Amino acid sequence: MSAGPSGKERLVRYLDGRLSPEEHRQVLDWLRTDPAARAFLREVAEQAVMVADHERIAAGRQGTFLPRPFPATGPERKTVRVRFPAWPWVLAAAATVTVLAVAAFQWLPHSGPDAIRVTKVTGSSEYFGAKGKIENALTAGISLRAGDTLETRSCDAWIDLRLGDGSTLTIAGHSTLRVLDETPDSTTLQLSQGSLWVRPSTDTSAQPLLIQTPTLEASVQGGQLDLQASATESIVRVNEGAAQVRKTRDGGPVTVAKGQQVYASLGRKEPLAATAQPAPTNSWACDLGRVPEVILGRWLPPTANERARLGAEPLLWPISSDESVMLYAAALAAWKSSEHPVVLHTDSKLRFRGRTDRSQGVRFGFSAQKIRGVFAGKFEVDLPPDSLRPGGETWEVEIPLAKFRPLHPRLATSPEGLELTDIYALTIREDAGLELNHIELIPANRQAVGSNIDY
Repeated sequence: MSAGPSGKERLVRYLDGRLSPEEHRQVLDWLRTDPAARAFLREVAEQAVMVADHERIAAGRQGTFLPRPFPATGPERKTVRVRFPAWPWVLAAAATVTVLAVAAFQWLPHSGPDAIRVTKVTGSSEYFGAKGKIENALTAGISLRAGDTLETRSCDAWIDLRLGDGSTLTIAGHSTLRVLDETPDSTTLQLSQGSLWVRPSTDTSAQPLLIQTPTLEASVQGGQLDLQASATESIVRVNEGAAQVRKTRDGGPVTVAKGQQVYASLGRKEPLAATAQPAPTNSWACDLGRVPEVILGRWLPPTANERARLGAEPLLWPISSDESVMLYAAALAAWKSSEHPVVLHTDSKLRFRGRTDRSQGVRFGFSAQKIRGVFAGKFEVDLPPDSLRPGGETWEVEIPLAKFRPLHPRLATSPEGLELTDIYALTIREDAGLELNHIELIPANRQAVGSNIDY
């Protein structure tokens, strides 16, 4: 079947419900395999979509276009005008514009059963539409199309996505994910920075998923993996199934099996190699002097006492669509400062050394994932000003992990046995000049030394 006038006429008759059962089956097969046919449906539905777009955005960007019944009579009736190509048989179909728009959306990348759909949004996020629209309040239920970009902007933010085959994706705080291509047969995504977890569908007919980062491309079908990316480095760990990974610029694919990982860096000339995932460690120290991956914050000039000083940066956190609060936060990625996964236990402690310019309470937090598994949420604890040194003085605190509260208990009620992915500290509303100098995880069987405060 061709995309010529006769084929397009059949498409319009399909939308209008005037095909025989055999013709209907043929058109469905055609649409699944012919991008030009799907492009035609996109063209004829475009103006109907644009008319409805304003109301859809105002209602919280409810991704699926739902037709509203027109009143039979009266001045409130709204007429939707759609411009069709100048074929007589197309002009005759103008009366079916509502049916046309709804049916056409079934074959557009941003709706229908095969679309990428947002199922959960927590924390501050931003949506950049393929046509240039920017929204600061992303909501669950919207569908994404090629060119759309999601960005999680706060330390405690994360977004769940569902693919057409039932697979689920999660991106956590300070991640940027773009949809490059989405069809009924495959999905291509671009993770510019941050963390991504893939959980396959229980359906055996999983679709191929291609994930691109600045340094590598990973292809997976029915596997479970997690991926960390920055502008210069990426690491892929496969926990179920297998993935094909290759460098973005050169090199053939490498098969990464269950329990293996692969690392790629822009400055690394060696070919990719799949290696066994290293055993977790329960002891970790973040040496800020080695310039770890900074998620949020700015480097401050060294002093006589501290050569590494990471200062907090402002971050606007939306409480609701009408209200926001300013945070001042510094955050680091644990995966860049340890060759081993950092495992957490409730009887361990996190040690923070830092200071504020004036007396101010500080919120400490971290995000975690299951060991060789998926995202497991965020944990936080607040320390009041009297638990810290006076303003201008360096403090050092040790906080038992059991004191951290889970922000999302449905994911994990306790940090016990989880893997640390990133860690942060912040002040709320007030810029108190927060800075961090050192962070360390101390296991229970190790004596703490040099602490002036024990929480």
